Amino acid sequence: MVGYIPSNLDLSAERHSGKYYFILTSLYYGKIFDKRNKTNSFISLNGKTLLSIIGGRYKYYITHLVNAGIIETNNLFLVGEKSKGYRFTEKYRNVKFKRVIIMDKNIIKKITSFKDYLKIGIRLPQHKYIYDCLNHISIQENEARYFIEQSSTTAEQYNSYSISIDMIAGKNYFFVADKTAGRVHNNITNLPSDLRPFLRYNNQELVEIDIANSQPFLFNLLIIDYFINNTQPSPYLPPSYDNQYSTSYPDIILYKELTSNGKFYEYMMQYLPIMGRDEFKKKLFGRIFYNDDKKFLYEEWSIFQDIFPTVAHIISFYKRNNYKDLAISLQKVEADIIINRIVIRLEKESIYCLTIHDSILTTPNNAEIVKQIMLEEFEKHFGLIPTIRIKGGYTT
Repeated sequence: MVGYIPSNLDLSAERHSGKYYFILTSLYYGKIFDKRNKTNSFISLNGKTLLSIIGGRYKYYITHLVNAGIIETNNLFLVGEKSKGYRFTEKYRNVKFKRVIIMDKNIIKKITSFKDYLKIGIRLPQHKYIYDCLNHISIQENEARYFIEQSSTTAEQYNSYSISIDMIAGKNYFFVADKTAGRVHNNITNLPSDLRPFLRYNNQELVEIDIANSQPFLFNLLIIDYFINNTQPSPYLPPSYDNQYSTSYPDIILYKELTSNGKFYEYMMQYLPIMGRDEFKKKLFGRIFYNDDKKFLYEEWSIFQDIFPTVAHIISFYKRNNYKDLAISLQKVEADIIINRIVIRLEKESIYCLTIHDSILTTPNNAEIVKQIMLEEFEKHFGLIPTIRIKGGYTT
């Protein structure tokens, strides 16, 4: 079994090197499994997982690594909520990894059992279908490695990209269905976007079918929900919902039109400081949809309120208890339509697919079929027609 440690570290003389390798490999995996972890983030190491894999003395091995100056901890621990975080010390943090072989048969056996246990936990048919499709993905390994050798700007980026390739090439998959929002997280959802061109299914390149202005567009479903006095995303809503309020709120009509046509960002960029589209999108979400308005008031929010006063009021409504509630509500809506509706349709028609939250990967010959199914599901259940884009084939 392959593990990863910093290239300037040698633990081969340690009696329990396999256990140290597993712990240090987990720190690399932490940034791949959770995209929220950035350059200097502390990675949470789950005590129950460590206990099941390396046994009751796992704390001793971690303490030894800390005392040896190899890793450091933030000592933040919340019972039942958050495990302690760890990261490499500065000496080992910004260097490329090296591969090591974990030869401890007990660890290998327990990791295999742990993966089998996680697989058994995948119960919903739509999740099982995505997992099955995941197990049939491959990657053009040589081409992908050449790409990262030429393009990686930091050791950390190189490590993350290279280990992601290793995992797919070695069919070392992870799969988690988020219990809070319903999103699915796996090797592909967390794969850097510039590595997607190297993915293959049966030697076929993949295309991505996504919703233009997806998060702002999906907020239309929460607007619907707001007007039928239901603060949670509803699984079934009448297609004629807009008759209830559209003639009374011109800003909602405009918002719906812009987001449905995929023109929302361009429209808003007219009123805000000139910047790149990607930077603009980040600020838009960070300062309008996902901002804590009780603590921070940004220019972008003030301008948005002037243009879309009713929409802004509804945004505030969904953030009234906790500003994070809106993001969770949007993710629930997204998972409901993409995974619980569209993927189920694709499974029935035996169409290969992988989800990347609000988009779907499939083969080029199925792109138009997937697009049509997505349009049908939105119109059938919500009376909305988004702009669906087909990106690819990925041939770069």
